[in-house]
Amino acid sequence: MYNHKQIEKKWQKIWEEHPELYRADDKSKSEKKYILDMFPYPSGDGLHTGHVESYTATDIISRYSRMKGFNVLHPQGWDAFGLPAENYAIKTKIHPAITTKKAIANFKEQMKMMGFSYDWPREVNSSDSDYYKWTQWFFLLLYKNGLAYKKKGKVNWCDSCKTVLANEQAENGICERCKNPVEQKDLEQWFFKITDFIEDNEQTSGLLSGLDKVDWPESTKMAQRNWIGKSEGTTIKFSIFNFQFSNKFKNSNVQNYIEVFTTRVDTIFGCTYVVVAPEYKLIQELKDQVKNWLEVENYIEKAKKKTDLQRMETKEKTGVKLEGIEAVNPFNNETIPVFVADYVLGHYGTGAVMAVPAHDERDYEFAKKYDLPVKEAVAPYLKDNPRQDKNTEKRNVVTAIVKNPKNNNYLCLDWKTTEWKSFPAGGIEKDDLITAAKREIEEETGYKNIKFIKQIGDSVFAEFYRPHKDSNVYAHFKYLLFELENEEMAEVSQKEKNQHEVVWIEENKVDFFINVWNQKLIWKKYRQGGFAYCEDGILINSAEYNGLTSEQARQQLIEWLEKEKIGQKKTNYKLRDWLVSRQRYWGAPIPIIYCDVCGEVPVSEKNLPVELPTDVDFMPTGESPLVNSKKFQNVKCPKCGLSAKREADTMDTFVCSSWYYLRYSDPKNKKEFASKKKLEKWLPVDLYVGGAEHTVLHLLYARFFTKVLHNLGYIDFDEPFIKLRHQGIILAEDGRKMSKSFGNVVNPDDVVKQYGADALRLFEMFMGPLEDAKQWNTKGIIGVVRFLERVYKLISRISHESKINKLESNGNELNILLHKTIKKVGKDIEALKFNTAISALMILLNEMEKQPCKPQTANCKFFLKLLAPFAPYLAEELWSQLGNKESIFKQSWPEYDSELIREKKVILVVQINGKVRDKIEVDADISEKEAKEVILFQKKIQEWLQKKEIKKMVFVPGKLINIVIK
Repeated sequence: MYNHKQIEKKWQKIWEEHPELYRADDKSKSEKKYILDMFPYPSGDGLHTGHVESYTATDIISRYSRMKGFNVLHPQGWDAFGLPAENYAIKTKIHPAITTKKAIANFKEQMKMMGFSYDWPREVNSSDSDYYKWTQWFFLLLYKNGLAYKKKGKVNWCDSCKTVLANEQAENGICERCKNPVEQKDLEQWFFKITDFIEDNEQTSGLLSGLDKVDWPESTKMAQRNWIGKSEGTTIKFSIFNFQFSNKFKNSNVQNYIEVFTTRVDTIFGCTYVVVAPEYKLIQELKDQVKNWLEVENYIEKAKKKTDLQRMETKEKTGVKLEGIEAVNPFNNETIPVFVADYVLGHYGTGAVMAVPAHDERDYEFAKKYDLPVKEAVAPYLKDNPRQDKNTEKRNVVTAIVKNPKNNNYLCLDWKTTEWKSFPAGGIEKDDLITAAKREIEEETGYKNIKFIKQIGDSVFAEFYRPHKDSNVYAHFKYLLFELENEEMAEVSQKEKNQHEVVWIEENKVDFFINVWNQKLIWKKYRQGGFAYCEDGILINSAEYNGLTSEQARQQLIEWLEKEKIGQKKTNYKLRDWLVSRQRYWGAPIPIIYCDVCGEVPVSEKNLPVELPTDVDFMPTGESPLVNSKKFQNVKCPKCGLSAKREADTMDTFVCSSWYYLRYSDPKNKKEFASKKKLEKWLPVDLYVGGAEHTVLHLLYARFFTKVLHNLGYIDFDEPFIKLRHQGIILAEDGRKMSKSFGNVVNPDDVVKQYGADALRLFEMFMGPLEDAKQWNTKGIIGVVRFLERVYKLISRISHESKINKLESNGNELNILLHKTIKKVGKDIEALKFNTAISALMILLNEMEKQPCKPQTANCKFFLKLLAPFAPYLAEELWSQLGNKESIFKQSWPEYDSELIREKKVILVVQINGKVRDKIEVDADISEKEAKEVILFQKKIQEWLQKKEIKKMVFVPGKLINIVIK
């Protein structure tokens, strides 16, 4: 009988006694594979199901890779510093070192319980002085190379708690502790110059281009690119209208222009107002001219209390007009109002933007709220595969949207000669728009009496092929709204009737009916009352630049700005330098000393680590807790020997996690963070697995550290993680996120106690693709337990009844399936498709159980090797029962016979002009000539080819053949 408790207890002890099973060999010449989990914060709650999911995935890969002959480095450690531990200490009055040590012991015990094959002698702990000594060394390295500096920076400040809060503690501008408002406060802070590594330099790829070299989820790469926020644009000086006429400013030093940054200079003729950030310096200089200064000042003060994130995320945009101040658009000399609004950030671009409501969603929302004009300057443009062999005709076209006011239905055409479903439309010859539209409506539909209501939007351009005219057209569309006055009709020609059917469509179904691109766009504008068109297009209402594409216009507009010396090309980034100071206790001390004589003095490397003092009251007082330790604070200046003070801030815990993957290569080294030889042997990381919540900060900072080290010659690679994958969240059985407050948390300890570690491992991998969100289902784990029980029953029966390796044949079909399973499980593990690998094992077990004679011991051994990475406890136990003295994880992964599993027949897909018309079974090794002969002999295909000319046939061996006909 399968007793998971006995089996797990037995093998945990054996594995503990044989650490060499999972030890990475620094001297081995075998190909290395570095498989890494994001090291966890050791919370008091212990492992959760998300931990189990990602750690099981990397354990499977690690065990499989060892069996494939790789020299595997699979370490684990602890991201032990940080706010949660300090908050818990404040709450319980227990020192964070004590609670952290206890939590780590619990985590480690749970990991061993789960059978994770970590190389424990390489364990690291970021709160150990042996580790943070090197975190401090990295700080000094950056400092000495001009990459660490101190300046004033904004922090979240709670005046009630007298403390700085992390962004996570100040959501929506409210302190999570006391629920009082949080304000932004300027404090002297340490920064790392991460912005120096955005772009490539001579030695190292930048944070942007480096993303092209790694195998990461595209969403993660995009999140990093967005966080960096590269914008290539233009600066433009808008002169301040008041300066042109007021003697008051003639001899003043006040700047007489507002300089904006824009990525869309092509929309400049649609600019209807200018927005400056609350921090914009010129506002203060102009306050005597701002007629509503008190209102403006009050708005600025409120903005100071918001974080950048709050200002950017707030759905409803707010702002205040600077009454008495106007700007001048340099391209058309129009005067436009100036607003201060907190959705513009002072540190991004120039701190001012030109607002173009017609072509920017944020500006559009703001303009609607404050009743500001919306002027279109760029018309949508679609180039829809015009035919190269046809002439192109330029046409002005009017499209008519006709509404029946009695029932709110709309007049449409359902074309017979093409797949179009459209509104009536036609060319404008010498008539005006309205006359041309009425003529088209009558010709195409027969309706005579319609009333013009208004023009919808401005223009749309499109270039496409017209099947009913057999020519290309470059069309300039205009759109008019009409109402049907009565149903009196004229005769419609037979030619029109042959081309389309006239239909009336209900208003709420028009969007589904219309399939012509430009008409869908204008219908959206009509229904919504307008929207911002944010793509490139063709310039309109833009003086001499009309008719240019956005790209052409940008070039010419920038040339004019540079010639007039009122603008230039510029590249901006949203990414700011990394603020690493924390007014906290539980973190790595910053190795800087302040001397009244010598100023800032770095601690000597020989005096590292600067250890965290234990005589600290870490209750919040408004100052960094390390100020409270006189022994820590009061030191002698390393330069002059006079009295000095240590830096009281600690480092952001992200600094600790930005280099830990390097330390694993040489964790006991006391002379350097890792030897060059071992770094070259093990790095970079081949596979990195962790939560998607770390897509930006941790990964960005780790990449920054790697690039710094590469740039300075310490390492020979500039990207730390070659391949990255994120595990999906595991939801509770009720479909919600697991939470103590919901009472729906699944505790891995409880599951293991009841069902076993192998069952939990298998179940979490079988729930679905690794990266997908999955819902816990207790019935599902019971099914996995039954599978394990069946494995135990089948193989333990063989082990007790026979020790012979070869029994009578179990049949060729089972042998073929076994070899197919070997291939599939291996490929699926490498692709992290664990659920389908497990499914293949279940199918194989079913077939083995069905055999009329006993399964061969050799086949059972093959099966156990395939199962071993997923269910290591059971695999070890049954392997031992089969008489093997050495661990199953010392065995080689089985090899499949490719000739045995080669398919004899395949299904060949037959396409005509890319559309599937038939599927036929053929020999797997059929030649192109034979395939063509077989296909052309098929009656179904012959019917499709009647009176058609075959231009060519494309053959993809074993998959498809595509016949291209004229």
